[in-house]
Amino acid sequence: MDDFFKQLDVLFQKGDPTEIENFIREYLKKLDDSGDEMGKASVLNELAGFYRGISRYEESAECFKSSLEILDSKGLKQTIQYATVLLNYAGTYRLTGRAYEAVSLFLETKKLLEDIGEQESYKYASVLNNLALAYQDTGDTDKADEMASTALQMMKRNESSEHEVATSLNNLAAIKLRKGDIENAEELAAEALSMYDAMEKENVHHAAALSTMATILFRKGNFESALRNYEKSLELTLRFFGENIECSVIRHNISVVYSAMGNTEKAVEFQKNALELMERLVGPDDHRSITYRQMLDDLYKSAKG
Repeated sequence: MDDFFKQLDVLFQKGDPTEIENFIREYLKKLDDSGDEMGKASVLNELAGFYRGISRYEESAECFKSSLEILDSKGLKQTIQYATVLLNYAGTYRLTGRAYEAVSLFLETKKLLEDIGEQESYKYASVLNNLALAYQDTGDTDKADEMASTALQMMKRNESSEHEVATSLNNLAAIKLRKGDIENAEELAAEALSMYDAMEKENVHHAAALSTMATILFRKGNFESALRNYEKSLELTLRFFGENIECSVIRHNISVVYSAMGNTEKAVEFQKNALELMERLVGPDDHRSITYRQMLDDLYKSAKG
């Protein structure tokens, strides 16, 4: 399995989603043929994570479920391996807008880790980080702040890797921003970005930190800098994941910046692209598509004067 993960890492750095999917699926077929159920559970988890990254959420959920079923059948429900897949599965729920169900699954994962004595592990801090994001989605920003702050303290206390600390910093920055605490949000986001900038390899989470900083700069009226950060975030997201749901969100945010700058033509262009992608990924009746459509209509009206 070491060779699988090494090659997968190389493919992710190249950033060709089709090549990544083909490689994982071919490896999965080999495991099927050999009857390696444990290897299959691990690779299904990777395939599910990949599908989640490119916004193919139904396929992601099915792969996570299959991985969990294999682990359960092997008597591994009370293990960190099962908790890892359950954590990832909950993340797919969050990204599809099912925030309360995601919270429930994250809490289940948290309890599982507590039951097996993993309260000080990186995985436990990761659960707290994800719980913070889910609580934020439900509107419970105080609970989100508590979870994200605890996760960051754990990461620093346990001397976690730079990318893990940077991710925790950005999560907390996004929550502070949501609460209107701009100054602390900017300080946290800047620290995260300085860590990402110093990394030898470009990190998939760098894009999220750039978007957080872009939003902070926009709130402060620094539109040009906000635009540059959103553009870099879009570039990285496309490189690692292709046209996923985050690309739609970033294009919408770029549209908002152009509108604030008085460039309605560019605002319409990016909002139209954001809407088209959102509708393709989640359907025209999803609340996000409806909101984006209304915003595009408003821009058209503004353009007509």
